[in-house]
Amino acid sequence: MTKPDTRPALDDFVAGYPGPADIQFRGGSITVVAVLVYTDGIRIEWRMPSAPQPMKDGQRELPRQDWESPEFIGAPPRVRSMREGWAGATLSDDHGREFELSFERSGPLDLLGGSEGTATCTCQPATDSTQLTLHLGGSDVVIPLASNRRTQDRRASIFRGGYSGPKHPIPFHGGAIKIISALLYDDRVRIEWHIDPAPDLSWLFPDTLSDYLMLRIADEEQRLATARWSMNFKRTFALWFGARLTDDVGTGYRGSLEGSGVSSSGFKGVVYFTPSAPPDAVELNLALFDLSVLIPLGHR
Repeated sequence: MTKPDTRPALDDFVAGYPGPADIQFRGGSITVVAVLVYTDGIRIEWRMPSAPQPMKDGQRELPRQDWESPEFIGAPPRVRSMREGWAGATLSDDHGREFELSFERSGPLDLLGGSEGTATCTCQPATDSTQLTLHLGGSDVVIPLASNRRTQDRRASIFRGGYSGPKHPIPFHGGAIKIISALLYDDRVRIEWHIDPAPDLSWLFPDTLSDYLMLRIADEEQRLATARWSMNFKRTFALWFGARLTDDVGTGYRGSLEGSGVSSSGFKGVVYFTPSAPPDAVELNLALFDLSVLIPLGHR
């Protein structure tokens, strides 16, 4: 089995596939919302509407120091069951290669106690692979890698498809913006973006570097570097409040920020728009002030 040295960057999108829904899993269920393939890795988006039953001591794949830790013991039963299920999870392709998955994040699905989250691996299936298998807590979930899924299957899926943005970063006010992907779900469009280097946004925001200086940092060079990073992070995040999405059939979209953070280089995040793109739309146009990016949706 291949173990990752580092987490994948996931900056270059290749393809996305809907996964199976409501697979029974240790007394609960799991839905693989999407398998998103990038040039350097794979992200699995999942939902657990009902939590699996806790494992017995002999079944646990978590290291003993983890499941005997105060954080694990004190966690709600739902969180413990979810973490136990994902411990030791792997992903294999139909060429016999198996990859270790890294738990990326999780959060509440709804008020009824479900969970949703993501897991990643530094891997990529062979170009002629037809399916992946998620090995999770003693269960195997088969995920077909087919873009021509049956119509009724696609209609039942939460995830509809993924489309890559322009291959190269686009210059933007002294920096660069890369639109990684447009991901279509049954109720929204998610745009993944990466900014590196940070653009000069002084034309848009009235703040200055002095607003971010922290007196508790004694070293002047470090204090300036920290202030510059803080200013760029805040400006970059706020920049996306100005994002607008249109398509070729006149859909009215409403945007909202899903989050942003720091990548291995620059800043990275997601903005989403509702509703989802209609089936007859063939391209999206993302506008960010004086930047306009066309994203073809191809055959759907």
